[in-house]
Amino acid sequence: MLKICSWLALFLALGNAAALAQTYADPIPYCRAVGTIDKPDARYTGPKLPAWMAEKLNLKPDQDKFMEWRCADHQVLACLYGANIPCDSKAFTSRKPTQAVVDYCKQNPDSSFVPMYVTGHETSLSWACHGPRPVVIRSESVDAQGYVKAYWKAVSP
Repeated sequence: MLKICSWLALFLALGNAAALAQTYADPIPYCRAVGTIDKPDARYTGPKLPAWMAEKLNLKPDQDKFMEWRCADHQVLACLYGANIPCDSKAFTSRKPTQAVVDYCKQNPDSSFVPMYVTGHETSLSWACHGPRPVVIRSESVDAQGYVKAYWKAVSP
């Protein structure tokens, strides 16, 4: 019985290793295989921005620095960098104001908003000042991986 269990464990380990050794040149089968991952790992061997994805995102294939992609629930999600869109960062969701936000409100009481150079671009919250006190005025939804949902769209050929 012990010998059978040892062989079974070896078989499962080899099967697992084979699955981990599989490589993918296209994000679609890669994401189907890995499920959910923040950034492509060594199993993805294709270009950062495949031609089909460039077309869907209205980019040229050499404009890969303007975007990121990741896998969520076996789908490919893409994000285009833009003003105040940090595709490569998870959202900061704390409702406790940072010291920079507290200081800004003390210096700018009753400000209708706190600029992102103060809050940081990774925040999912928008802040204002009621008197010298910071308050959250809007919160963006965050997905299960911790990214602002509005920045990421499912893409496929």
